[in-house]
Amino acid sequence: MDHGNTHGWWVRVYKDSKPVESKLFSDGVHGSKPKAKLRAQEHRDKVVKKNKIVPVHLRKTGEHSVDRRSTSGMVGVTLSVTNKAGSLRVHWSARFMEKGRQRNVSFSVRKYGYEGAYRKALRVRCDAIGSNPPRGLKPPLPNRELKKWMKTEAI
Repeated sequence: MDHGNTHGWWVRVYKDSKPVESKLFSDGVHGSKPKAKLRAQEHRDKVVKKNKIVPVHLRKTGEHSVDRRSTSGMVGVTLSVTNKAGSLRVHWSARFMEKGRQRNVSFSVRKYGYEGAYRKALRVRCDAIGSNPPRGLKPPLPNRELKKWMKTEAI
């Protein structure tokens, strides 16, 4: 941090989006910019270890991938129903990051069936985040409109 007459390294450590520690390591007090930086890094590492904080870049990508708030039972797996010109298009999608870019892979319910498309999307998502699919996870029951459509389409 270089601001006015203040020169140094500012250490700010957060856990669960809340500040844990905030401290300035002044270049003047520590003798030089590199020495102040070294002391700041040592302090940061000590605070991180003491508070058992896992840096973002070391966290498992899918550590919280099963979530009760997700209607599919798995974060990143969604059911999409669109009505184009009176024709329903229904598919399960898997979303994930690949090489820093968001990817979306969809599986048609008409082609693979309701549960088959769900299983394929689940498998793609789990493969992408490097985890095993949760055992016994089933797709949510389709709503009345979707059941009616599946019956008319013989799915």
